[in-house]
Amino acid sequence: MRHWIKPLLLVALSFTLVTACYQPSSQTPSSLSKNSDGTETCKVVQHALGETCIPANPQRIVILDEFYLLDALSALDVKLVGYTPCQACIPSEILSEFVANIPKLGNVTAPSLETIVSLKPDLILGLPWQEQFYPRLSEIAPTVIVEDPDLNGFIPTLRYLAEILDKNKLVDDIVADYDRKVSAFRQQFGEKLQDKTVSVIGVDQTSFYIEKLGTRIYNQVMDDAGVQFSPAHATIKTIGYHPINIEALPQWDADFLFVIRNYKRHAEDFKLLTQKPIWSTLNVVKNKQVHPMVLDVWGPITVNQFIDDLYEYFSNNL
Repeated sequence: MRHWIKPLLLVALSFTLVTACYQPSSQTPSSLSKNSDGTETCKVVQHALGETCIPANPQRIVILDEFYLLDALSALDVKLVGYTPCQACIPSEILSEFVANIPKLGNVTAPSLETIVSLKPDLILGLPWQEQFYPRLSEIAPTVIVEDPDLNGFIPTLRYLAEILDKNKLVDDIVADYDRKVSAFRQQFGEKLQDKTVSVIGVDQTSFYIEKLGTRIYNQVMDDAGVQFSPAHATIKTIGYHPINIEALPQWDADFLFVIRNYKRHAEDFKLLTQKPIWSTLNVVKNKQVHPMVLDVWGPITVNQFIDDLYEYFSNNL
């Protein structure tokens, strides 16, 4: 799910769950639990909320997501039996094809437990901001809470999922393909971008916001590709939303400005914000180098598409 939904979950939970104490632990390789005759019973997996014993070869996987987990699992050719969509978000055009005929399990902020039960899953995968659901979901099927892919990085997340699902053979090719694309981008645009800066800001109702570099997959990819961020980005030291006072917007002026709009309402929000007098004073606006975009960067599939989009954008604007 999109990172704009993370804070929404704190206020939009639609059912009350029994809470319990789970000691967080870092994601580490799994270990096998065996019967006395040596046959495998289940695989003990370390995850963000502790450890869970999952089937050695799960066949009915449910995810509480339609972005991060869907991307990585689709790249690993894992078939799903159900997922929870984000009804407020703009769907990923690329990833939608992977869930075209898969049941929706309520909404990402309110998963339908009844529907999940009816699918008889043997493994449920969620993300840290869905911790509130963990106790009840664990009563339905083994549940693994995957560490935040934005903070953990999409490649470590991919490797982790491949490890617990025995898909390791696919990972090296996926990572090698990413490395090739990033290297090719640097070769084509590295010199041209050396003296160019990019600012990336988001739209959130009545203001713009900024986030710390390195805490989102998209800016990790841009950094790998050699994109130079504007100096103002270095002033953001902490994780989370940092609203930009409209009068401070000139600090984020740059050669290129990417504006993230991911909620369905953001197109209208952006239109209203650009009517502020200070907007037209920005050099990047005068030079017509503002690039509104629906951020669609969650894992290896959409990352590759994002690099292609950067190719197209800079080919037309450098």
